[in-house]
Amino acid sequence: MSAEQAARLDELILLMAGRLRSDPSYGATKLNKALFFADHLHYKRHGAAISDAAYERLPRAPAPRGLLAVRQGLVDRGEATLETRGYLGHLQHRLLPVRPPREEDFKETELTMVAEVAGALRGHSHTGVLGWQLASEREEIPYESAFLSTATPNRAELDRGAKLAADLGLAGNGAPRRRGPGGGERLLRTVAYECRTDDLRGSYPRAPEVLAGIAWALARWPDGFHRIPGTRLHLLKTEWPIPAMGTWFSLDGESRCTVWVIDEIQPYVPEEDGTD
Repeated sequence: MSAEQAARLDELILLMAGRLRSDPSYGATKLNKALFFADHLHYKRHGAAISDAAYERLPRAPAPRGLLAVRQGLVDRGEATLETRGYLGHLQHRLLPVRPPREEDFKETELTMVAEVAGALRGHSHTGVLGWQLASEREEIPYESAFLSTATPNRAELDRGAKLAADLGLAGNGAPRRRGPGGGERLLRTVAYECRTDDLRGSYPRAPEVLAGIAWALARWPDGFHRIPGTRLHLLKTEWPIPAMGTWFSLDGESRCTVWVIDEIQPYVPEEDGTD
């Protein structure tokens, strides 16, 4: 990362660590997650990250690339200390600020986001991150993945998916299930819209970012997707901070759009084990 990004990340780390230090479950993993959420959620809501650091998948959580060097630099300069202590049978590595962060360098929306994330994570040691679930080890997690939703389908969406699958010939017929050609071979996938993609881009200035997040997720099928039982239809939920969008099939409320994903190559083939 550039010197400017590293300096910005320094201040964000000190700010977030200060907010988390009273949390008994605060350790290195929680700090990594908190930084990720703050940067990615601010990007999603306001169009720009706080630190603009690149995040990658580590075994237990996403983390900024080069974080260890940045953290060690804070310790070496006497701007933070690293405390190790036991907590519920585990060792915590807690970065504690020695000097206060330069809050005047942050926008009000950034300070609000840091406080919101620290409060939401307080007391929680495990929090799902869809971008982290989809990425490979050490792979960069794009900011566009912030638009993906972890929400599970509700009954209305399952019913809509079953009807759609029947209309498209992707529904099962109750016959014994068997695997299709290729066994576990990964299939190509496609996303469909009622309106053309060009119309979608033109109707919402940030649509290219959202579509980039969807394309990134599709390439990492099937994690993060929900299959409609008894069909070869899947859905990927995305969250769009817009009042209206003419995309395919449904817009839930004023901010959540459902995107349906279908097999591009093979029609429905029942599974051998009888599962949906």
